[in-house]
Amino acid sequence: MGASESSMFYACGGRTRCWSRRASGPQLSRAPVSHTTMKITAPKDPDEYFCQTEHAVKYLYAGLDSCWLYYQQGLQHWDISQVGQPMTPERKAALDRYLELAGKYFDLKFSEAMFAGAILQVAYMAIRLYSWNASIPTKCSALVGSSQKSAIPFCIGKERHGIPTGLIVYAARNQYNHWEDEQPHEITKNVFGGLSAAFYHNMFSDLAFELSNPTINVYANEVLLVALGWKSYDTYLAELKSLLT
Repeated sequence: MGASESSMFYACGGRTRCWSRRASGPQLSRAPVSHTTMKITAPKDPDEYFCQTEHAVKYLYAGLDSCWLYYQQGLQHWDISQVGQPMTPERKAALDRYLELAGKYFDLKFSEAMFAGAILQVAYMAIRLYSWNASIPTKCSALVGSSQKSAIPFCIGKERHGIPTGLIVYAARNQYNHWEDEQPHEITKNVFGGLSAAFYHNMFSDLAFELSNPTINVYANEVLLVALGWKSYDTYLAELKSLLT
């Protein structure tokens, strides 16, 4: 294909897909792709990283919102203020609708955790690639042992619930990626232990970070939205930028 055809190429499943202004549409070719020319490299700095991951992370937050929407809709029909009131036919119908929508939400809890975990994975890679920290500060010494070198870049950020933000991301991402392991990583246990202690008197979240909780397999959603408070893409982005500047 000549240069005059203004073609564009990209790798797709080991093949080359090309567009030509002379062609009627995309043409799929089995021509080999040079890995030296097509290799995707890490963005050179945090700003470029955030730019290149923005599309993905925004869709992950949209996925989270799509799960929570069922519960929000349920609350339009029933809430705790109606407990103890006479059960009229109308109120019974509203309660049934609430239970239906709330049930759909709880059926999506694992999907919700996958969305949140993927967001934490992107945050984890940002810190791993661009953190400036090279030592274990005093505030992290109770959580990170001197031999645990992989956690050093994450010993950054303001403390949340007595734990540096970077270490919360580190532990949550590890729990998300290794939730089937019988024994969590030591730092993961330390961080979740600290979060459990911090939320012990919170009636809504007292068990949200207890790793022995039999009702939770993946804690990513609880960490992302409750412990970190990153409830939107804009908050996520602002918090990560502040970590890496």
